Order: sequence, then C-alpha cells, then structure tokens
Amino acid sequence: MKHWFKHDFYTCNDHKMQKLDFKHPVVGYGIFFKVIELLYQNNGKLEYDLDFISFAISYDKDVINSVLNDFDLFTIQDEVLSNKRVLESIKEITEKSEKARASANRRYGN
Repeated sequence: MKHWFKHDFYTCNDHKMQKLDFKHPVVGYGIFFKVIELLYQNNGKLEYDLDFISFAISYDKDVINSVLNDFDLFTIQDEVLSNKRVLESIKEITEKSEKARASANRRYGN
C-alpha cells in the first residue's frame, strides 16, 4: 500500500522556505522534504540523532543540522524531532480513518 501526504502548492513561497533556499539552494528544500517523509514514516516523531538522519538522507551532517535548526521549520524537544504540520496531518488522517472504520462496522455489522 502506498501512502502519501499533502504538499502545499506554494511551499516554495513560504518565507521560512525562501530563507532556507537562500542559504541552501535546492538542497535545503530536498532535505526538508526527506525529513518530512521520515517523520511521516515514524508517526510524526523521530529521535534527534544527526548521525542517523545524515545517514538516512545521505547528505552532509552540517547542512542537515542547519536545515533542522536554523529556519524554525522543525521542533526539537527532549531529543525528539517533530514538525507541527506533520503532527496535525497525522491526527487528521487517523481521525478520518477511525470514522471510516466505524462507518464500515455500522454498515456491515462487524
């Protein structure tokens, strides 16, 4: 089963993303979305381990550190990396799935 997440049409016009692109042209944008994918794959939270994240993304640790820390795009609290938008989206997906499951159970008597 393939999963997907919403990608805002104008992400590149967001002020924070423009600052990211100014400092790390194109690469920063790619790192941002690779980290977003990792967060979705890990229920919205990831241990803040730069060595692992650098390995998983296959890119320079200093640039990844900058993307994660310098643009207010991610939250790092108690050594856990997250993104508010990802957490909200996962909550929305979960709620829709639970409603659909309940509706199917009512319809089919499970």
